[in-house]
Amino acid sequence: MSAKFSLYAKLGMIPKTSVLEEKENKLKQEFEDFNAYKESEELARFNQLNAFITSKEFEDIKREINAKKYQGSEIFNKEKAYKDLKKSKRIKTFYQVKDSQELKTYDSFKDSDKLANYEELNLFFTSPEFDEFKKSLIQQKDEKTKQIKDKQLRYKELKKKFKGYFALKVSKQLADCNNLDGSKELNDFQSLKEYIEPINFDVLKTDIENKKKEKQEELNTIISRFKDLKRTKKSLKKAEEFPENDEFEELQRKIHSKEYQKAIKEIKVENLDEYQKLKEYQKLEQSSKIKNHFKFKNSEKYKKYLQLDGSEEIESYIELEKEVNSPEFKSHIEEVKKLKFAETDEFKKQQEYKALKKSSEIKQYYKFHKSEKLTIYSELNESQEITDYEELEQFINSEEFKNEKKYLLTKDKFKLSEEFKQEEEYKKLKKSDKIKWYQKLEKQNNFDKLSEWELTFEDRFEGNKLDADKWMTGYYWGKNLLNDDYVQVSEKQFYKDSNIELNNNTLKISTKQEKVNGKVWDPAMGFYTKDFDYTSGLIQTGQSFRQQYGLFKAKVKVNHSYPVHHAFWLLGEKITPEIDIFKFGKKSSSKIELANYWNGDQNKKAIGGLNFAKDYFIYSLEWTSDKLIWKVNDVVLFEQTEGIPQEPMYIVLSSGIHQEGQTNGSLMEIDWVRVYKK
Repeated sequence: MSAKFSLYAKLGMIPKTSVLEEKENKLKQEFEDFNAYKESEELARFNQLNAFITSKEFEDIKREINAKKYQGSEIFNKEKAYKDLKKSKRIKTFYQVKDSQELKTYDSFKDSDKLANYEELNLFFTSPEFDEFKKSLIQQKDEKTKQIKDKQLRYKELKKKFKGYFALKVSKQLADCNNLDGSKELNDFQSLKEYIEPINFDVLKTDIENKKKEKQEELNTIISRFKDLKRTKKSLKKAEEFPENDEFEELQRKIHSKEYQKAIKEIKVENLDEYQKLKEYQKLEQSSKIKNHFKFKNSEKYKKYLQLDGSEEIESYIELEKEVNSPEFKSHIEEVKKLKFAETDEFKKQQEYKALKKSSEIKQYYKFHKSEKLTIYSELNESQEITDYEELEQFINSEEFKNEKKYLLTKDKFKLSEEFKQEEEYKKLKKSDKIKWYQKLEKQNNFDKLSEWELTFEDRFEGNKLDADKWMTGYYWGKNLLNDDYVQVSEKQFYKDSNIELNNNTLKISTKQEKVNGKVWDPAMGFYTKDFDYTSGLIQTGQSFRQQYGLFKAKVKVNHSYPVHHAFWLLGEKITPEIDIFKFGKKSSSKIELANYWNGDQNKKAIGGLNFAKDYFIYSLEWTSDKLIWKVNDVVLFEQTEGIPQEPMYIVLSSGIHQEGQTNGSLMEIDWVRVYKK
């Protein structure tokens, strides 16, 4: 392929860059115009008309239009129907009544209060409800009268039944009983009774006798002991001691004091508190007041009184007594007496109803109301029949009907149709230059190349500075990890941002002879700084754009200044894969180098035949999953099917110096960069 390219170059068969671009721009513009016209209303209208005019439907419509006749047509039938209706008795009657004074009088009286009042009264007094009202009035009076008499009778019966209760309630006997209840006298009696009742006085007497005997026995023991001590004392000699002398004197004192004799006399039942309280209780028990009190309380009439006092029976009776003797009850009796029809509002309304029924206005109203002519008018008024008639009348008298009738009586009707106008419009559009141009391009179908690729990245360098959202300067890893620039140990220049400039819609990378200090990366030694005699520039999309497969293109112009080289290349995440789309830097300006580096392998290809420093050229690489194709100005340079990268790669454009040598500077100019995907 390289030999073929060289031959093409010698024969002048490599297309010029300007011609390629002009051709591509013309095709793009034509494609834009084609697509714009494709969406135009004019083309849409032409396609719509074309589909219609060339259709069977159009032919059928044309035939149908010319076949139309007045006889048997819809408007012919409408005219006939109108004439038939106009002759009918019902229609005539309707319009006679419609504008009559009789109807106006009827309509004005129809909404009057007088008629409304009469109809309301008539509805009531001719209804079963009125009869029910009168029956209800009689029934209501009977029921209320019975209720009053039942209450009065019940009151008399209860008054007789509770006569004894109310007599006892106000008696002196109950008053005395209630006064004694809670008195000190009765409380004392109750307290004594509660105290005395549990005491067994026989046991108490026995206890007293036993205590008296015990005390006597104790005294007898003292006397006996005293006598024994007295005999002992007498038997002693004068000088002999008496050890029990103290006991003897104490016993002698107790006997001579007679305290035991007194105590024995005091031990008797009469001296006990219980006995004293018994006497007091017995005295109270014998009083007539106490006896009468308990006799009354144990009586049957008092028990019956207690059962009734505060009971619901008594409460109900008291409430009934209040009700029967109240002014309201008496007033209620008077109201019931007045419950008769002559006293009601309905009676007054009945008199009013009878008077209205005899009035001339009411009679005249109902005479017309029941008439046949009003029946006909009412049936037809706002009916579909009248609506249809009036619509027919309006239609028959309209310009539309006259024109339609005139049209149907015309022989060549198609020329008057909308379809005829559409046919004429279609013929005119079909002859237009725009339609002919569009149909020609549509048949040629030259736009497949444009629709084959989708633009994914582009920079035409139209500003005055590099777009930082797309490009970074210097090696990707230097800026990404070190935030600084560096170069490889084999490079003789150092990269500077100032060597990159934009003007006249072109990016320029210049290589200059100037001294500068910068970082170097040596795999054996790492990073270190050194002095350089040259500077250049590098831009890359490592951070902003990467793509796997596609079409990578750049329009580039280089000048020849060996050993300066210029390159348009792709790079993966690591050192490889790397693809040189082109590298220009041989001693001859008619040589460029293409290369692919992968997994320690490489494939380089030198291509010659053109003076690549003479003008702008479009350098491109088409990359698929199984092939790489290098091109210059759309002419294939080289193809490769091994070592195809299978990862996204980013774009690099750079100038630099690898070999020793002298240069006064060099320039690479980039007009645009574009990337596409299938």
